[in-house]
Amino acid sequence: MSLTLPTLFLTTAISVNSASAADDIITENQNSELSTDKTAKANSVTDTKQVVAAAELEKTVASVPEQNQPQLIAQTGEGNPDDVDKIRQDLLIEPLIKIKVAPAPKPTYPPGLSFAGPSAFGANMSDAFVGLSGTTAGKTRNVIDGSTSLGFGLGDSQKLVGLEFAYSNNSIRKFGVNGSFDLKAHRIVYAKGTNQVGVAAGWNTFANYGTDPTGPSSAYGVVTSYSLLKPNDSVNKMPISFSAGVGGGSFRQGNASTGVFGGVGVQVHPQVGVGLGWSGVGLNLGASLVPVPTIPLTITLQGVDLTDNSTGGTIFAFSIGYGFNFLPK
Repeated sequence: MSLTLPTLFLTTAISVNSASAADDIITENQNSELSTDKTAKANSVTDTKQVVAAAELEKTVASVPEQNQPQLIAQTGEGNPDDVDKIRQDLLIEPLIKIKVAPAPKPTYPPGLSFAGPSAFGANMSDAFVGLSGTTAGKTRNVIDGSTSLGFGLGDSQKLVGLEFAYSNNSIRKFGVNGSFDLKAHRIVYAKGTNQVGVAAGWNTFANYGTDPTGPSSAYGVVTSYSLLKPNDSVNKMPISFSAGVGGGSFRQGNASTGVFGGVGVQVHPQVGVGLGWSGVGLNLGASLVPVPTIPLTITLQGVDLTDNSTGGTIFAFSIGYGFNFLPK
């Protein structure tokens, strides 16, 4: 068949989201500092008045003849610190309303929206993913089989370019006998408001090992847009994704040198995405599910080559993937 098991997983398993945090709120310590400042200023004014009065008295005494000067008795002393602290505490005003800062919400993850080919978005620095997929028997294989995949990202697609590397063990029945490696360079070229556009160039099966077939080496280029149909909806902003690309290898039919692929996917529920697309050789139809919104685990079901054009024929595929970031952001 023209689409390998790892390709089915890698094009559907991973998605990204974002979250926001609330600003800090003024605490009741400000009331304490305000009262303390007022008390300190009042004490400072009183001390100043006492110093001025003492200076004037000294001048008056100096002008009186020594024999007529009365005996002056001065009393000095410092206030009790305990009394000052008590006054400060008495001046504190209890706030009428106490506001507690709510903890930042946990990030949530959307379902996948690509079902017929690679997306122009990919993994960046410290992003990683693992997955497991399986398919029914087809024209070229009369038994059920599956594959495992893992990958990671480097770089930054928003600042310069992101690089995604992936490895696939292409058969669970013959585990470790054959495998392949994929590479994708991707960049976000437009991001404004509720819209993003990405471009990517990739090479599936740029290297492989083993004697069993792993699928043809396939270079490709793709453009993907991501928009929100309902940006003001607090429940489901309804993201929609369009992809269009061209490539060789598994993306072409017969003796053609290249083939065209593309697809569309829409999030019909915060945890469910559906879509269809043309893989270059056949029509695919699929659905993606995130069972727990705060856990980046994605389950994908799809019918592959429903038009029965490929050498492998119509098959049904299942995949489960988990994406994560292994460094703090």
